[in-house]
Amino acid sequence: MELIQNKHFSQEQIDQYKEEFESSKPFHHVILDDFLSTETAEKLHNFFPEDELFNKPKKDRHENKLEGDKFDEYPRLFNLLKEEIAKPHFLEFIEKVTGVKNAFITNDGFGVGIQKGKKGSFEDVHVDFNIHPEKDVQRRLNLQLYLTPRWKPEWNGALEMWNDCVSKCKKAVSCRFNRAVIFEVKDTSYYGYTKPLECPDKEERKMFSATFYTKKEQEDIKFHDTIFPEHQEEKPQPSFFDSIKKALKVS
Repeated sequence: MELIQNKHFSQEQIDQYKEEFESSKPFHHVILDDFLSTETAEKLHNFFPEDELFNKPKKDRHENKLEGDKFDEYPRLFNLLKEEIAKPHFLEFIEKVTGVKNAFITNDGFGVGIQKGKKGSFEDVHVDFNIHPEKDVQRRLNLQLYLTPRWKPEWNGALEMWNDCVSKCKKAVSCRFNRAVIFEVKDTSYYGYTKPLECPDKEERKMFSATFYTKKEQEDIKFHDTIFPEHQEEKPQPSFFDSIKKALKVS
């Protein structure tokens, strides 16, 4: 591979990633740090497109970010990365790590894109659409690659993974520079970054993303769009004695 570091493809590393993917919670995922060569990741950051080239701005009560898929107008390096993750060698790697066979990327706006979040940006907890709106194939995996050097955790933006009843964030993965996260897409894969970004005005949460599809597992699977459910953080339950004190108004 030209852009993705070869260290990820050793059998020993693949075995480790496979174990991590299968044992991870609340849904299957794996973290690949230093995904690209440092030089490539830094160039992608430096060449990240200007705001006007993001053709899918999202700004409503559920999300506030910029999305784009106009790869014919982006620097060549973005297209090279798009091509590399679609190559048989990388798709074979995906199969070995995740067990998802015959995965592929669609060459359209539902396949690969970039995202940018500025101060105040957020994305509510959600599950992704499950079936490609035009090709009738099933969404199986997402890849997110973070491209902001020196991102600080206190700026928020971590990838939050929630439980299947959407009551608690079970894991938050920091969007550190040149980190890729691959995670399964199913109807209980709830994720987002719910805390508005608190980065300086000149900083941005930059991300390259890709969706991997397969043929439908079952023909009767019906399409649903992205779902933003209502959620509420779990509150500590009062102990038995606290309940008694409250009932008796004992301080």
